[in-house]
Amino acid sequence: MLHHSTLSKSILICFCILCLFGCTKLRSKVEPKPNWFKYYSAFNNQDYLNYFTNRMENDSLFAQTAYAKWFYGSNPAPVWTANGLQEHKTQELLDYVSHSYEHGIPTSFFGYDSILNQINKLKSHNIPNNDSLYHYLYTLEHSLTNAYVKYAEALCYGATDPKVVNGGKWLYEMAPRDTSFNKNLIDGVNDVDATLKSLQPTDTNYVQLQHELLRLYPMKDTVWKSIPVRSLKAGQQSDIIPLICQRLRITGELREDFPDTDRLTPEVLAGINTFRAANNIPVCDSLGKETIEKLNRPVSYYVDKLSANMERLRWKTKAMKGENRIVVNLPDFTLQAFLHNKREVFTKICCGKTQNPANNPSRVRNGITRAYKAETPLLYSEIRRIVLNPEWNIPYDILKNEYYPKLCKSNTAVVNREKLYIKDTRTGKYVAPESIDWTKVNRNNIPYRMFQSSGLHNALGKVKFDFANTESVYLHDTNNKGAFKRRVRTFSHGCVRVENPFDLVDLLYKFNEFDEWELERLGMLVGQEPQTKKGEKYLEKMEEKETEYYEKLSDEEKPFYRKLRPSSVMLSHKMPLFIEYNTCFVGDDGIIQYREDMYYKDGNILHVLNDER
Repeated sequence: MLHHSTLSKSILICFCILCLFGCTKLRSKVEPKPNWFKYYSAFNNQDYLNYFTNRMENDSLFAQTAYAKWFYGSNPAPVWTANGLQEHKTQELLDYVSHSYEHGIPTSFFGYDSILNQINKLKSHNIPNNDSLYHYLYTLEHSLTNAYVKYAEALCYGATDPKVVNGGKWLYEMAPRDTSFNKNLIDGVNDVDATLKSLQPTDTNYVQLQHELLRLYPMKDTVWKSIPVRSLKAGQQSDIIPLICQRLRITGELREDFPDTDRLTPEVLAGINTFRAANNIPVCDSLGKETIEKLNRPVSYYVDKLSANMERLRWKTKAMKGENRIVVNLPDFTLQAFLHNKREVFTKICCGKTQNPANNPSRVRNGITRAYKAETPLLYSEIRRIVLNPEWNIPYDILKNEYYPKLCKSNTAVVNREKLYIKDTRTGKYVAPESIDWTKVNRNNIPYRMFQSSGLHNALGKVKFDFANTESVYLHDTNNKGAFKRRVRTFSHGCVRVENPFDLVDLLYKFNEFDEWELERLGMLVGQEPQTKKGEKYLEKMEEKETEYYEKLSDEEKPFYRKLRPSSVMLSHKMPLFIEYNTCFVGDDGIIQYREDMYYKDGNILHVLNDER
C-alpha cells in the first residue's frame, strides 16, 4: 500500500499530466481540410508537420522573432495552416485586423494586405502542387501568428516604443508584461474572436476618443473648399458663413441638421466659440484669421490626432494613477492636483523650450524627431521636498551659453542686476565679481559656478518642488508672471513653472496633515506675518539667531551674506507626479480637446504606425 504522502504526490503528478494533455489537446484542435484545398494532392499532413518542425528548429531568421519560442513551444506545430488552412480561425483574426483603423492603427501595420494576397493566391490554386507548398504554408503561418501577436500586443501595451517615439525624453518605467498574456494568447487560438474581443480597451477616455475617430474616419480623405480669411463681427453677412457651418457640422459643434445661413448669428457664433475652446483659441464675438485657418484643417488632422493619442493611452507604465496625484499636461500648459480624486488645484504652467526640426535636420533620424535638449521630459516621480526661498544654482550650460557673453562685456552688470553670487570651484569660496576678467576665462572650461540669491528677483520665485529624476528638472514658482499671459508657454530650460505655486504648497501641506502651528511657522519663512503670540515669539528668536549667525561670519564671508536663505520642507507623504504629453484629450465638459504638437511627437507615433516595415 502506498504511503499517504506518496499517494498524494502520485495523484498530483497524474493531474498535471492530464492538464498538460488537456492543454495540448485544446491547442491541437483543428478544423478539417477545406474543400478547395483538395486540389493540392501533394500535401500530406504528417509530411508538413515534419517539415514545419524541422524548419522551426533550423530557421535562424524566424528564431529572432519575439513570439517564436513562447507561442510554438518545444514541440512546434502549425496553428493556422494545419490541414492546409484553418479557415474559420484565420477569418476571425482577419476580421479584427481589417478593423484595426478603429484603434487608429493602419491594417498595414499587421501586414493585412500581404496576408490576404497570400491566402487568395493559395485559394486560387496558384501555388505549385509540390513540395514548395510546404514552404508557402510555413511562411503564411508566421505571417498570421505575427499579426495575431502584434495585434494583441498593440491593444494591451501599445504598438510603438514610447522611448523611441518621444525622441528619448521618456523617463517612465514601463509595466512588465503580464505573465498570463502569452498563455492567454496560446490558449485563445481556438476561439480567436473571444480572445481578441477581451483585449479591446475599455478605458472611458479611450472609448470616447475611439467613438470620435469612428465618426470622422469615413471622411478622412474629404477635400473641401477652403474658407477665405475674412474678419467678421457678430450679425454680419458673408458668403463664407455657409462654408463655416459645413465645417462645424462635421467637427460636431453644430448639429447635423443645422441649416446654412449667410449671417454670423448667435447660434453660429456659439458653435464657433465651442470650436475655439476645443482648439485653445480665445472665445470672442467676432471672427478672424486664426479661427478660419484652424477651421480649414482637413478631417485627417483630427483622425491623426485621435490616433496618436489613443496610442498613448495604450501604453502601460509601472506607475498607475491613484486618488492622490499631480498631473501636468505639457501641450495643454496646465497642472491639476487631486486629493482623494477631487481636483483641488488647476493652474497654468510654462514648460521647456521647443525647436522646429526643420531648422535642425540633424534631429530627424529614420523619420523620428529626436527630443530638443530644452524640452521638459515626460516622467513619473514623487514630490518629496518643498524648498522655500530657493536659490538658483545656475546650470553650467546656461552659465556657458547665456551668461558668459554678458560677463565678458561687463563682469559686474548682470551680477548686480540679478543678484548673483560667484563661487570658485577650485577653492570652494565665493569671489568678488569685479576680481574676474571673463575675457581671459576659457569658455569651455569655466572654473566658476553662479548662484542667484533667494527673493522675489529669483528665477525660481519663492518656492520650488523637488522630485527625483535624471534630467535635474523640478516644478517652481517664477519671477516672470507675465509669461502666463501667453498661450504658448515654452520658455524654460526644461523645468515646469507654476502660475499659482502656493495653491500647490497648500495642497501638499494638507496632504501631509500639517497642524496650524506648522502652517504658521512655514508661512513666516516666506514673509507672512505671525498670526499668534507663539508666532511672534518664534519670529523674535529667528531674528536673534540670524544676528548671531552673521556675527560669527568672518570678514571675508560677510560680503556674501544673504539674510534670506533656502528652507527645506521634507514631506513624509510623497505626492505622485505625472508629466504627460497629450495633444488630444477629453475635457471637463466632455468635449474632445485638441492642442498643438509643440514638441513634434505626434508625427513620430504616426510614422511608426504607418511604417510597413
